[in-house]
Amino acid sequence: MAGDADLLHGVGAAIAAHRRAVGVTQLVLAERIGRSVQWVSAVEQGRRHAERLTDLVRIASVVGCTLDDLIGRPLATLTPGAGPSQADTVTALRTVVMRSAGPIPVVDPAPDLAGVAARVDEAWRTWHESPSANRAVGAVLPALVADAYAAHATSSDQARGARTLAGAYQIAQRWLHHVPSGDLAWVVSDRAAHIARAADDPYLIALSAWALSGTYRNAGHHDEATRICLVSADELLARIDPADPRKDLLGAYGMLHLAAAVDAAQSAQDGRAWALHRVAQDTANALGPGYSDPWTKFGTGNVDLYAMAISAALGRLDDVAELSANLDLNNVPSVERRSAALISMARSLLRRGEDESAALVLLEAERVSADGVHNSTIVRELLRELIVRDRARARPHVRGLARRGGLLAA
Repeated sequence: MAGDADLLHGVGAAIAAHRRAVGVTQLVLAERIGRSVQWVSAVEQGRRHAERLTDLVRIASVVGCTLDDLIGRPLATLTPGAGPSQADTVTALRTVVMRSAGPIPVVDPAPDLAGVAARVDEAWRTWHESPSANRAVGAVLPALVADAYAAHATSSDQARGARTLAGAYQIAQRWLHHVPSGDLAWVVSDRAAHIARAADDPYLIALSAWALSGTYRNAGHHDEATRICLVSADELLARIDPADPRKDLLGAYGMLHLAAAVDAAQSAQDGRAWALHRVAQDTANALGPGYSDPWTKFGTGNVDLYAMAISAALGRLDDVAELSANLDLNNVPSVERRSAALISMARSLLRRGEDESAALVLLEAERVSADGVHNSTIVRELLRELIVRDRARARPHVRGLARRGGLLAA
């Protein structure tokens, strides 16, 4: 089918074609997007995947094409199904966030703080537990942030109001990591940090730093993301009572080290990455196997999962396969992260030539989190590889997944 053939051109091949068309060398492209020449070369040759949408946005800007040209389908289709598109949600959320910087609008009656706090908690539960979390959370975000801002501005309980508003900003920031949103993720991260500092809440301050580091990470600034995490971890440690440590503060301390470990791995700092992971592991062990932070889901299962992410970032796919064989996904209380772990497993299996196993793992990842699979540029590249190989052409389940994710025409 000619249509299928057009859709199956890989992202790497598209990058190379557009780069050559405008006379940009791999060195220049690498410098402009903050990556190494080796990374650009590996992506263009299909040996590595451009995992972040922000990388593709920067590449498209440098080579003078649209993001659609690189990924093979319009951005509006990245979240299929009913409800507002991602672009509509980003526009609505941007309006709410920008208006909150001005005078407080009169709302009568004012939103009930307890009710808004419950909705924020529900949004976090949905994010971690729903297979369609991207769509479900996106559908409520603009109204949630607006009501959280109004409740914080009008409530006499400023501490709870700050926690509620920070939680709304941080779930918005998590959602924005998965969509093209320009500078909005930066603005939201900054607002969350400002609210946390104003409230002088060590837990909120730590989580706002964790969220901000993710924004830096998505922009490719791994050294700065690591610095933010470690400075915040030191600040938090000074406020933890060693005789009677608060569990939420210990959990935040561990999560900051996990995030810093991934950043170190993405900067090819092997020893530092595993040293930071060990701190997080010791913290999770101290909290016990039953602990799971309601917002970050930090706990023993999450630490095990991040070991896979670190190995993947370091390019050690055999280690990913070994770790995945011993990983109990039931100990990972977030569908987003379970799906991410399964995608890493599938990638390592594909690199080892175990195509059928890779396909079955991708189908399991789709069952766990359909949005996480359908919106993943990594999955699209893995499916391309599976389909173009002769021994994969007869697999209707692979083509079915590719159609559900929009890679092939329905």
